[in-house]
Amino acid sequence: MTNEKARDAFNASNKSELYVMYQDSPNVLLYKNPNSLVAEDFDTEQDIYIFDRNYTWTYVHTHESMCGPYYKVK
Repeated sequence: MTNEKARDAFNASNKSELYVMYQDSPNVLLYKNPNSLVAEDFDTEQDIYIFDRNYTWTYVHTHESMCGPYYKVK
């Protein structure tokens, strides 16, 4: 899914715990109890990958304004 469908899917997803990874960073952040996070919280971020603890979905926000965001279900 892309664009608004991707945002809607991320906003509706179960977010009991999730990981956040930036493309050029060796660190992976763990967010506990992030249920209130929405796609718009990441609009100013670039090349960010967000996925749930069980790797059942991934949300990607790129640096290109004409690409994405993307949401992929495993």
